[in-house]
Amino acid sequence: MGASNPIQAARRRRCEVMGIDFDAASESFLAAISLAQPLVAIVCSRVGHDPRRHRRLSQQIAVSVQQARRDEATLLIADGTAIDPWVTHAAEVFQVPVVRLAASDQGDRDVIAMADRVDAAYVRSGGKVTKILRKRAKLQSGMVRVAIAGPTSDGLQKDGPQKDRHAIWQLLDAGAVGRYLPHDHHTGPDDGGDHGSRELQRSSCPPIDWSNYLVHCTRAAAGPWPGQSWASYRDDLLLADPAAAARDAIDTLCRIVRCQRLIAGATTSDQAAGVVCFSAVELPELLAARTYRSHLHRWDYEPFGIAIERRAALRMGMQPVVYGDRVTRQKLPTHQRFRFQSAGTTYDWTKEREWRSNTDIDLSRLGMGEVLIFVPDENSARRVGSCNQATWSIIRLDQLPAAEKPV
Repeated sequence: MGASNPIQAARRRRCEVMGIDFDAASESFLAAISLAQPLVAIVCSRVGHDPRRHRRLSQQIAVSVQQARRDEATLLIADGTAIDPWVTHAAEVFQVPVVRLAASDQGDRDVIAMADRVDAAYVRSGGKVTKILRKRAKLQSGMVRVAIAGPTSDGLQKDGPQKDRHAIWQLLDAGAVGRYLPHDHHTGPDDGGDHGSRELQRSSCPPIDWSNYLVHCTRAAAGPWPGQSWASYRDDLLLADPAAAARDAIDTLCRIVRCQRLIAGATTSDQAAGVVCFSAVELPELLAARTYRSHLHRWDYEPFGIAIERRAALRMGMQPVVYGDRVTRQKLPTHQRFRFQSAGTTYDWTKEREWRSNTDIDLSRLGMGEVLIFVPDENSARRVGSCNQATWSIIRLDQLPAAEKPV
């Protein structure tokens, strides 16, 4: 295969040095390497499930794709790579042409070798993509750009482990250049809105009898909101204000308060239909016993959520979970099996004292005194208060009497 201009010749040399066998290359690969227009690849060591990483990835992708458009370049994407759907969606949103390589075990290597410029949206130490990027950076200085998420003492990835920041330094030493995007500050206090419409002042309110309440703790959403498509989620990340795209535990709570609705979703158990889950464990006891689940990369409970009076929960159709084994489940009528939860072997699920509804919970049907919102501190109360149109009471956990505070 001959090369008709210097760009094509340089691509071919890079691919040869990086170990690509042209005799075994796919038709899509051979067609792409012969293109006259500049090719840009966007790669990532790992997309993962962390919405904060999704947000930063999307910011980096948006900048890369928009620059490709200004440069009249074409995006080079390998089918089946982790970042494929993210870059493909961004290309559609910003109307940038794409050329695709057929799926293969070496998709990341192929696009990194062939592309005239490579933007790394996230790298991690010891990752396959990071090793390939280092080799590419040594071949051609300045043509690999690596994302730098935000300022730290060493100026590198703010949220990543030290070893991942070290991976960036290695790429910079090899000839890559860093690209800094300011960190978004969506988790800070909200300057607008009412400071918690009916925030309970502990000096004037009696202690709360938490045994009268069922508790629903919110957590960060790992991806789209319930009922939201991935396309809409990626649009939020690419186009929306950072606060609108945020998915932390307090963002989940604000969305519930704003919508006045808890949406039934899947649980970790075998459920054919979605459920809304509550716990009958008193809130101070629940939070005092919370545990970090390393296999899920999150805490089992967060200090954000909704508490509903038990009588109101019963009126809304909430029912206690039935714990047991497969035999227990089979004995339940089909329409009641949403209540089943394995008692557990490595973990005692009965401690959760869970209640469930197999339908959405319309909080607007509850009386003002039947719902409590709980948050850890003043800043959180301010944010939730700004969207608390129902004027539900907001409980600040840092203001609870000593006897009620989580240990």
